[in-house]
Amino acid sequence: HFRRLARLLERADKTSRTLDVKYFVLLPNVTDVGASLDTIQWAALLKSASALEAYRKVHGRIAPSAVAQFLLLDRDFPRAVYFCLLRAEQSLLSITGGTSGSHRNIAEQRLGRLRAEFDYMTMDEIIARGLHEFIDSLQTNVNEVGNAVFETFFASESIESP
Repeated sequence: HFRRLARLLERADKTSRTLDVKYFVLLPNVTDVGASLDTIQWAALLKSASALEAYRKVHGRIAPSAVAQFLLLDRDFPRAVYFCLLRAEQSLLSITGGTSGSHRNIAEQRLGRLRAEFDYMTMDEIIARGLHEFIDSLQTNVNEVGNAVFETFFASESIESP
């Protein structure tokens, strides 16, 4: 479960970073949105996340907001951030013996809070907040979960000498 937890947190982080790069760096000119180059880049992004076929089955035509929604909020696609958070929480709770909706340690609290935020999140809210800003915050939160897992299970307490 520790390995699965780490893999899922890493996957959530990398999926969000890949999406952020496409959104923020590859297409800086607003006039290029919707052009054939834009569609090719979104398809390449999906392909890099092994998501192109799964996306097309669900959404068909490539649309930037639908791609972002799929990679962030889909609860069934294994590389989507929300899917990763759901499964990461399951692994963490398997380790601790805890239950969803409560916490015994800082790792459960931080991961539970982040997952709960995704339970009710909509793409419209993310866009209103700013996709780049949302992803920056997400990456910070995922890193804080990772740090909390380390503190909870692996950090040794320092022994002070008299």
